[in-house]
Amino acid sequence: MKQKKITVITLGCHKNTVEAEYLLGIFRKKNFILTANIKETDIVLIHTCSFIESARIESENHIRYVLKLKEATDLKVYVSGCLVQLLKEDFAKKFPNVDGFVGTGDLINIENIISNESPCDSEFLAGGLNESKYRVLSSGLPYAFIKIAEGCSHKCSFCIIPYVRGKYKSRHIGDIVAETKTLVSCGIREIILVAQDTTSFGHDIYGKFALGKLLSKLAKISSLKWIRLLYAYPASITDELINIFKEYETVCNYIDIPIQHVSPKMLLSMRRPLNTVKIIEKIKNKAPEIVLRTSLITGFPGESEEDILELINFLKQEYFQYIGVFEYSNEKKADSSLLDQQIETGIAKKRRILIENVHYEVFKVKFNRMCGSTTDMLVENCEKKRGSYKITGRSYFQSPEVDGNIVLESENALQVGKFYKIRMNSLLGYNINSQVCTVK
Repeated sequence: MKQKKITVITLGCHKNTVEAEYLLGIFRKKNFILTANIKETDIVLIHTCSFIESARIESENHIRYVLKLKEATDLKVYVSGCLVQLLKEDFAKKFPNVDGFVGTGDLINIENIISNESPCDSEFLAGGLNESKYRVLSSGLPYAFIKIAEGCSHKCSFCIIPYVRGKYKSRHIGDIVAETKTLVSCGIREIILVAQDTTSFGHDIYGKFALGKLLSKLAKISSLKWIRLLYAYPASITDELINIFKEYETVCNYIDIPIQHVSPKMLLSMRRPLNTVKIIEKIKNKAPEIVLRTSLITGFPGESEEDILELINFLKQEYFQYIGVFEYSNEKKADSSLLDQQIETGIAKKRRILIENVHYEVFKVKFNRMCGSTTDMLVENCEKKRGSYKITGRSYFQSPEVDGNIVLESENALQVGKFYKIRMNSLLGYNINSQVCTVK
């Protein structure tokens, strides 16, 4: 039988990326040929996201684009993931030319659906592909994401993740350690832990928070340089966990903690921890060296100018080195869609821009304190241009894709995946212009 070529298009968050890489591993094991060339492939699988409206629109646009290509070829088109789970039975009505589809809880069956070329009879169970024996990395970069849990058991009023991904389900520590060791043996120098809520890790299967124990196990893996923590839920950040950052050099002094807001009125309406501010203050008091990143929402129903002013004043206290600001997305399946005092999108946008501008001034102040000092850089790209090399990478205080890069020129090539000591000189947006000092 002729081997079939398959292309996987991945949309959405880093958790989706990991899931798609598991699917790539399964397809390779089942004798499919993996290709990124959509014009030469036999099958396209679109792994979708639907967390907010913009992500849903992006997913639907990709589906329509690939279905347009199908009109002139024998291409088979399959769709998986969050958009399918959100639309459920309505998906087939909206996209009747899709050859097969599968929701988040049935992903383990997707290879059989594609191999049999039969429509998916999905039960639309919430969940996800939380782990796999097989994985194919989708980039040549020296870092990789590791999903440590699936789903979420919190009830944030704006969020549909529990609806499409189900209740929180941790992986076992041994399985995560084994996957990490395999990645490190393939040249990965940094692993980035992700879940909808990383700090609740282990509570469902061990009866207590176990992220600290996991970090301590991972920190002892030879040749692993950095471990980074994303998507920490504020209320689950314990003193024990903070101490882990002090104990192990491999654990980056960096935590991404999406707080969404600081106004007590907004936090209550969002169903977020009311002690969020105290938790942030505790982290900075106990471990001021830890760099914090957060995510915020503007335009949530009922948000007032006073709430925005309270948020601005908190940001000016310089707790956060990086932020991401998102305009509220009114999701029909989320409880917040039923709230009164919905905010106009134009107002939400103006507030987002205001918050971003305020924080960039904070960021510049924080950078000025670092300017002229040295730090380690993990090289991610080295490209020769006009007689010199253009190099980009990151330091421990920068997460991929969202925190900017360290950029520099060099007469000599630097090796991707290696660490170099660099001196930070100036800013260009969120990128840091630097120069090489020594090779590590």
